[in-house]
Amino acid sequence: MDVSLQGSRTNEILWLVDGVRVSNRLYNSTTPLDTLPAHMIERIEVLDGGQGLFYGTQSVGGVVNIITKGFSDKPGAQFSVGTDSNDGTHVDGYFRAGGHGNQFVVFGSSDQADGFQPFPNADYQPSVTNRKRGYDVKTLGLKYAHDFSDSVRLSLGYQNIDGKLDYAYPYAVQKAFNERNEDIFTATLDVTASNMVQLYVKAYYHRWDSFWSEYDIDTSNPGVYDLGSNRDFWGFKDQGVNALVKITPGTKIDYYVGYDYQKYGGRDDELLIAQNHESVNAIFGQIRTTDDLWKKGRLAFGVRDNKPSVGQSQSVWNLSGQYDVSQQFFVRAAVGTSFRLPDAYELFAIDPFCCVGNPNLKPESSDNLNASIGGAVGSSTRISWEFVYFRRYIENLIRDVDDGTGSGNTIAENVAGKVRVYGNQIVLKFAPTDNWSANFSYTHNNSQANLTAGGYDTIPGIPKEQIGASLNFEPRSKRLGASISLNHVGNVYDVVGGGIGPVQRGNYTIADLNGRVYLDSARRHTLSVRLENAFDKTYTTRYTRATVDDTDPAVFYAARNLGVPRTFHLRYDYGF
Repeated sequence: MDVSLQGSRTNEILWLVDGVRVSNRLYNSTTPLDTLPAHMIERIEVLDGGQGLFYGTQSVGGVVNIITKGFSDKPGAQFSVGTDSNDGTHVDGYFRAGGHGNQFVVFGSSDQADGFQPFPNADYQPSVTNRKRGYDVKTLGLKYAHDFSDSVRLSLGYQNIDGKLDYAYPYAVQKAFNERNEDIFTATLDVTASNMVQLYVKAYYHRWDSFWSEYDIDTSNPGVYDLGSNRDFWGFKDQGVNALVKITPGTKIDYYVGYDYQKYGGRDDELLIAQNHESVNAIFGQIRTTDDLWKKGRLAFGVRDNKPSVGQSQSVWNLSGQYDVSQQFFVRAAVGTSFRLPDAYELFAIDPFCCVGNPNLKPESSDNLNASIGGAVGSSTRISWEFVYFRRYIENLIRDVDDGTGSGNTIAENVAGKVRVYGNQIVLKFAPTDNWSANFSYTHNNSQANLTAGGYDTIPGIPKEQIGASLNFEPRSKRLGASISLNHVGNVYDVVGGGIGPVQRGNYTIADLNGRVYLDSARRHTLSVRLENAFDKTYTTRYTRATVDDTDPAVFYAARNLGVPRTFHLRYDYGF
């Protein structure tokens, strides 16, 4: 999946689940979205701009924190079954309850589908007859909290994900898939020692084990397949602890002091990343004003120092503030620095026929500016708006460059030059009545790099503009509801290897239609339908370099990875 926040690359976004990082430690351009249980999501928090002060590496473009179902003393549950026109079946549910200082949530899901054809017929080689990409993912989880007193709470969490996920090729490969088993443990301690001191400690352990299998096509013997890879291992372990103390000696200033320790390591037997481990120690602190000091404004300043065991240290800082001119108008801004540590591929790759890593890499560093004005129309908050300007400069960009041996192989290096990203956003929210609500966002950016002579060039893979819009109708007096959502992706410039060069994609709009009927007055039974990609738009999400059958030397071409075709979803929910 490719994701962009304010013109960022995918590897500049940090992914969290309940505040715990789940970004891939081997390849930090790999997102965890293919296995997260959607039914357990309560809300999603998106923090735009550089967020390195509290979250550390990779939070250059922003942070996405996925919050799962919270605790409740009141018993509650939901059970759902569903199907879709891609031959998919879906079963999920959760139950939560509490009492006497104890609370828990237990959840599970099973999702499987034969999938859809991810390349157009014209881009497949004749040898490839298995043309669908499917999946089978099962999730189990438990969250538990115990209140030792009104001022001390311990929360524990565990989630296991077991999945088989197809990987599609338009050439040479009949079937390839990952078998993944993933465990995430968390433990959080909240202590309010007094009105002046609060302590927050979070520990986590994340284990990602994947096994790659691949059946290659023997084009000289139709119907014969060679086992190219047999459960080759690739995976990582990521563990750490974060401790934060809030000190309020008076009523006007809050002080935050923290320590962050991360240790991670892994290997890849398929793409050849050597088994290695790295650890990072970081200390950080922040000073914030309170309303008692300045009722109309808030200011915060913080610093962080990171010391990795491999590579160079990096220090960052952040200054942010907001001023409420009135109840209907505000101004806010944030300026600072952020960073991205190299991932395991960039540090430790050892493939002699392709690429090698470089343990002497410097972290990518960035200077960030976010400034916005916004407010509400009238005395209510039924109409709100915000206009955002952002700017970011990145130095020590990490890229694979030619190793100079004439073999065509690469080595990871910090390249000279600068990356600049700048643009603006508009966000509107509109709720004219209790029954209707609408949201609109528009982002325009310029993401450019001057890594070669001749000025700045557009960075591949980042859309020039993005538009999101939704309209929801939910009358409380009726047993029905409906919504429509639109997603527009502007022009995207890509570069495909093998001498193919630059290609263009993007410039498409996808519409999803949703409807629901509540079968009882208490709204415990719900029947939902969804038409994904309602107008069956054919669109390209990225390009893949492919090889023409039986050519020596190899003849390459660009194959188009397609987005989801029109898909009908039907779902029944029971909840209380």
